Amino acid sequence: MRAMSKSNKTIQNEEGPGRRERLLTEASRIFALKGFDKASTREIAQAAGANIGLIAYYFGDKLGLYREVMMRPVADVIARMPEADASVPLREWLESFYGAFLQPLQLDEEALASLLRLCGREMIEPTAVYQDICTEYIAPRHLELVQMLAQRCGVTEIDTELHQLAFGLVALAHDYWMSADHMEALVPGMVRGPGAYDRVLGRLVGYGEALIEHERALRQAAKTKAVVVKPEKAKRARKI
Repeated sequence: MRAMSKSNKTIQNEEGPGRRERLLTEASRIFALKGFDKASTREIAQAAGANIGLIAYYFGDKLGLYREVMMRPVADVIARMPEADASVPLREWLESFYGAFLQPLQLDEEALASLLRLCGREMIEPTAVYQDICTEYIAPRHLELVQMLAQRCGVTEIDTELHQLAFGLVALAHDYWMSADHMEALVPGMVRGPGAYDRVLGRLVGYGEALIEHERALRQAAKTKAVVVKPEKAKRARKI
């Protein structure tokens, strides 16, 4: 058996409880402040009180660390989301759906601020990691959501309007990720004050219900119009 190298032994000795978590926490903070290009693994390791070799040990390289930092909150939200099941009462389903989306708002202020800055940077200066997140996490769940909305709206074929409805439902919560600091500055206590989470959740559930009911009404009106128009055309044809 090949002897373990001295550097690997040192890294394993450095590995301790919470060391990986501290690296992720400090990486999130520093990437949020400086962006991917300007952040250094040495600075992250020093801030976490860890051997810089642990970054390679746990994450492979700087990009691997950044990927983990970006994907972890997305994966956590998706893990909390309910199954896209049209048989579940709409309000009950929306409470679970928006509850998952709003969970990050319950983080402590520093962790939430880092998450919001990270998301903002990724929107302005997208990296390859963003495409990975879309492919691995977001796209499959979006399709499941659209398929469920089709069932709830009595539609057999997915169309652009159903995708638009899905984006609208997500956008209601997404804005709290991107604009929480702005909202809090304009209306103190709106996002982080006592009872804020339950208040926001209740409103979003109501707004989500309204969006879906509006889409149902539009489609029902279109069906009714089509039924009325057909007999009129038949009458004119008989007269001719």
